[in-house]
Amino acid sequence: MIIKPPFVAAGLLAGTLLTPPPAMAAASAAPPSPDQLKAALLTSEDLSSDFTRTPPSRWSPFAPSNAHTKSCTTAVKNIAPLYRTKIATRFEREEGWEWVNEYIVSGTHGKISTLERAAKALARDCPGVRFVTKGTKDTIRKLSVGTLGDAVYAIKYRSGFPDSNLDKDSMVAIDIVIIRVRNTMITLDHTGNVNAFDPATTRTAAEAATQRLQRTIEQDAG
Repeated sequence: MIIKPPFVAAGLLAGTLLTPPPAMAAASAAPPSPDQLKAALLTSEDLSSDFTRTPPSRWSPFAPSNAHTKSCTTAVKNIAPLYRTKIATRFEREEGWEWVNEYIVSGTHGKISTLERAAKALARDCPGVRFVTKGTKDTIRKLSVGTLGDAVYAIKYRSGFPDSNLDKDSMVAIDIVIIRVRNTMITLDHTGNVNAFDPATTRTAAEAATQRLQRTIEQDAG
């Protein structure tokens, strides 16, 4: 039987319409299971031998009271759901007051889009904040951690004495990094007190966390 060209074209068109493009197929794929996400969490080996695992925290060290402006305060409150997940881990440096917290949230496209809008607002509205009194100085600035996942949003908070260089002499240092990989979000908090803070740890943790999650998602897709 000879099929006329119009029918061939119609068949190809129908096949095209019924087959989702790769990006849509990836977005609509089922998210990893809780067990898979737990396996994607950071380990002590991803950081350094100085860090040991401790019970996870369910709150961010960067409180709304640190924000100082209305828009930044709103942004901080709107990322709170990222910390309510049961898929979390925490590490503490054995010597010194320094901690790394990781939280992973996965869900529908709508849920993750809402959380990503909150992360965007945090990275947009908080940098530039500068609050100075007679006894303290707080600053919030953008934080660069490179290109990670499908999107990354990061800020750094520093607090110390008014006449101090906060990059070198801060009483409190907090880095927040939020990374989206498909329909999954990683949130990292790196906190240190009284100069017990190595900024390089933030990038190390962010890169390792992203790679672990990407491997988990790729294995699940395969």
